[in-house]
Amino acid sequence: MKLKFLYLTLAVFSIWVIIGCSNKQVIENTNDTDNYGDVRAVAWEFINEKGWYDRAKEDWQSAKVKKMNADNSYEFLDKTYDGKEVLMVSFEDKDNVVFGTPLILVDPITNEVIGYIPSE
Repeated sequence: MKLKFLYLTLAVFSIWVIIGCSNKQVIENTNDTDNYGDVRAVAWEFINEKGWYDRAKEDWQSAKVKKMNADNSYEFLDKTYDGKEVLMVSFEDKDNVVFGTPLILVDPITNEVIGYIPSE
């Protein structure tokens, strides 16, 4: 009887650990995708202001955001960001466009557009 109780306790504990770990991973993944929602929105607004919206697919929520160090090869709206860490937002281009959508540089603290990288 004691052996059956031990096996049952081990099985319940193992299931509890597996479920606990899997829920934590889902919560972490959900938080990672939502961190840059405001950055994407600001970059998409800048794309619209510049008239580049006809180059990018309108699914701006799926734009990729990446941290990078800016250098002088980019078109800065504010030159003080040269050499600093910024966020780069890239939108997916529409099919058959001659010029792609520029990559947008955003300040990670203020969420303001600070520059762009012209696309070919």
